[in-house]
Amino acid sequence: YAKNIDLTTAQNSVGQRFASKFCEAKENGLNSETASEFALNNTYLKFVAFPDDETYLKDLWKFTITEILEDCGDQITSKEENDLKDFFTEESEIASNRDFYLPN
Repeated sequence: YAKNIDLTTAQNSVGQRFASKFCEAKENGLNSETASEFALNNTYLKFVAFPDDETYLKDLWKFTITEILEDCGDQITSKEENDLKDFFTEESEIASNRDFYLPN
């Protein structure tokens, strides 16, 4: 099922926006942790439901981190990139399991 989903839509509505908001926050002097939260609160990642498909989520992360590195990669360290990956992965997993995290 998930293999037939068009990743482009998620990349445009979530990946690009997350990267843009993350870099905006970094350019305003926020640390990566705060920038991640800022990006989460200003994107659809907090509200979308993704398929429970590991490849789909990995592809979305690859797209998002590429956008971030192109836009503001000079402002993040390797450790911050790893922390950001963990944050993004956790939030994406939540988006893949909305029924588990939302009250009935």
